[in-house]
Amino acid sequence: MTDLRHYLQLRFAGQVFLMPNLPDILVEPRENMQVERTGRAAAQRTVQGVSWLAYALGPDWAPLPESGWTRAVFLGVGTARPVGLLVDDLHLLPAGDLRIAPFTPLGPAPVPGQHLFPGAAVGRNDLTLVLATDAVASYLRALEGDHGLGQ
Repeated sequence: MTDLRHYLQLRFAGQVFLMPNLPDILVEPRENMQVERTGRAAAQRTVQGVSWLAYALGPDWAPLPESGWTRAVFLGVGTARPVGLLVDDLHLLPAGDLRIAPFTPLGPAPVPGQHLFPGAAVGRNDLTLVLATDAVASYLRALEGDHGLGQ
C-alpha cells in the first residue's frame, strides 16, 4: 500500500472532490496544454508523439466542450494511455489533516466493478467525496468508447 501523505483537492463543475496524490498523477497548467477538441476531449498534451486526452466534466459528469479550467490532472501516467481531468482549481492537502471514511454510493457503478467515490472526508460541518483514481481514469477513457459504461 502506498504511504499517502497528501490529497489533491480538486474543484470542477462547481463541486469539490479529493483525490489521493499518487505517484502516477501529473498536474499540468493550462499553458502546457493544446486547447482543441478531439472527440469529446476538451484539451490534450502530446508526449513523445502520443496524445494524452483531457476532459472537462459537467455536474452530471458528462463531457463539456469547454469550462473555466486552469489545470489538467493526468491519471495513469505510468500506463500506455494516461488520461486527464480538467479542473478549475487545485490544492494540496496533508493527509493527516483529513478524516477519510469508507463510502459506498447507491446504484450501479458507472465503470464495471468500480465506483467513482470509495470514501469521503468527514468534517465538522461538511462531507467531501474522495475520488478513486483508477475508476476515474477508466470512466474518462470510456468517454471515447474504449470501454462500455455500466449505465
